Amino acid sequence: MLIKLSPIIPMVSQSLTVYKQGDSLTINGLTLDFSKLPDGATLPGEAARCPWVIETVERVDGQLIVVLLLPISIDASPEACFPRDIVSPADGVVTLPIPEAEQPAPAQGYAAIDWNQVVTAEDKAQAAIDQLRTSAMAEIAQGRAAADLAIAPLQDAVDLDDATPTEAEALIAWKRYRVALNRLPGQPDFPNTIDWPALPA
Repeated sequence: MLIKLSPIIPMVSQSLTVYKQGDSLTINGLTLDFSKLPDGATLPGEAARCPWVIETVERVDGQLIVVLLLPISIDASPEACFPRDIVSPADGVVTLPIPEAEQPAPAQGYAAIDWNQVVTAEDKAQAAIDQLRTSAMAEIAQGRAAADLAIAPLQDAVDLDDATPTEAEALIAWKRYRVALNRLPGQPDFPNTIDWPALPA
């Protein structure tokens, strides 16, 4: 586990006590069990439903990463103002760079974590593919628009039997380009790998 601390001077004096047990953190008496978070997944901070968890909770290469608010006083020590990450803390009370609470917080049971908000590694991969597809389709549409603009006057010249040999060749080239654009989504590895057609000269 990796615990990052974000110092804050609260409006009202507050204390913080953190107890670790495996993948669970008990923060001021409220227990958050993150053992269900799979590797590569993230959980929005608000889904933890704990005011001390302020950023996305994630598991990277098996390691749970949590960011907690750290209440400090105006005259806090440099260690509290610029806290170091707590790396692989042992089970038990987590040592923080602030004075210990005078009295332990009463037990509040388990936090009702909203696991529906978990974003898995698979979700992230699918989102990346969807983004690639959206970008590719936008580029295809841009290419089609350019082809349509080029084809229209050339087609008019051919239809009127007034096209020069160069214009007739250009019309064929632009039509082939447009057809190739339309076939791009059918490529085997689309949108990860795209064999774009060359723009007609």
